[in-house]
Amino acid sequence: MKKLSLFVLVLFVISCKQEEKPQYSVINGTVENNTAETVLVRGNNFETKIPIAENGTFADTLHIANDGFYDLYVGRERTGIYLEKGKNLSVNLNADEFDETLKYSGDLANVNNFLAAKYLWNEKNLDFKEVFSMDEEGFIKQLESNQKSVDSLYAANKITDDNFKSKLAEEDKYSRAIMLENYKDAHRYYSGEQDFRVSDGFYDELKSINFKDTLAYRNSVAYQNLLEAHFNRLVNEETFESGNNNQNVMYLKKVNEALPNGYAKDKMMSSYLQFGLKPDATLDEAYTIYKNSDPNPENLAKITEHYNKLKAITEGNPSPTFNYENHKGGTTDLASLKGKFVYIDVWATWCGPCLREIPSLQQVEKDYHGKNIEFVSISIDEPKDYDKWKAMVSEKQLGGIQLLADNNWKSKFIEDYAIMGIPRFILIDPKGNIVSADAPRPSDPELRKTLDGLM
Repeated sequence: MKKLSLFVLVLFVISCKQEEKPQYSVINGTVENNTAETVLVRGNNFETKIPIAENGTFADTLHIANDGFYDLYVGRERTGIYLEKGKNLSVNLNADEFDETLKYSGDLANVNNFLAAKYLWNEKNLDFKEVFSMDEEGFIKQLESNQKSVDSLYAANKITDDNFKSKLAEEDKYSRAIMLENYKDAHRYYSGEQDFRVSDGFYDELKSINFKDTLAYRNSVAYQNLLEAHFNRLVNEETFESGNNNQNVMYLKKVNEALPNGYAKDKMMSSYLQFGLKPDATLDEAYTIYKNSDPNPENLAKITEHYNKLKAITEGNPSPTFNYENHKGGTTDLASLKGKFVYIDVWATWCGPCLREIPSLQQVEKDYHGKNIEFVSISIDEPKDYDKWKAMVSEKQLGGIQLLADNNWKSKFIEDYAIMGIPRFILIDPKGNIVSADAPRPSDPELRKTLDGLM
């Protein structure tokens, strides 16, 4: 009997092992009209690229650490997906109509088809300008109405996965909180009511959220976005009340003081500094805060390299130079403009925010015509858009000196100024030294104050 009992126990152990949940998820699919080389899956501290074959198919085994929400990228298009260990997902889409053609099959078909339908609903029905322009009562009612519509989509997909349901509830809570966090500043922007304030109890429901949940930060993109919105709101409130405009330092201090040392703090601070570190009076203090925050050595090395590059373009340093093709013919270099202030606009024909600044730039050029200043626009368009650049300058009757950089983003002048986003504006003095490597935009009243103080 003892031998029999031992045999039964061994069988039981073996059967338990055989029934253990696999520690991976299988994904495959087809992309019609594909131009991308890979499918990127990212989220929950996981990232992998999957090659797309010539016939548009792809497949891989994903050794994910957590069930949950991930982002799936095909070229520049992105969608949210849900993955679970031990379950497979098939994705089919047409790259020409990405969101409209997403179809899922496999174990996780219904939850992902729901996510696709939810995204389309938001795209068609969620007008941020309209929602954020509403008064406080109308805004809250609209959030509740939108959630009821999403809940109807959920019910229509007959989802029975309790794991997904629980995680979706968390994501929806974070998404609602993001809207609450953004409401005040967005309402000021869209309504023009710069002194607008919310009621005393407006943020009460946010008290139930742990803004120091480092595990949630690893596992949820929505929570990551919420933390960014939360700390930006705190900084904006302090700026509004005190008039202190040192936002970069304030943001870093708040994150540094609020979060424990580790992944979440380092990711938030290092990600912010990639774009938030400025070649101005805050540069040294911002870098020092990060350096003393017990950062990840690899991230510290990247930020230090960025800091050293910005240090070279702070006020008073000689400006990097250029010698680029002039729209009117020949080339123009910075040296030929010595003796005058030079206001440089770095832009491109495909850049919406750049184009929106053009009317303001033209007005500034008109108002300062005859003054000791040259206006220079440097396009970083690629060679394929050369004719588009030539035509746009003529059609829009762009003034000033219109130049084309010699290697778009990789042009030396662009790299020397550490430009990672456009439009970017630069102000140089008559001696060729930097006044501001990140000058106010033409639409910003601060530009005229700066110019008037120099002229």
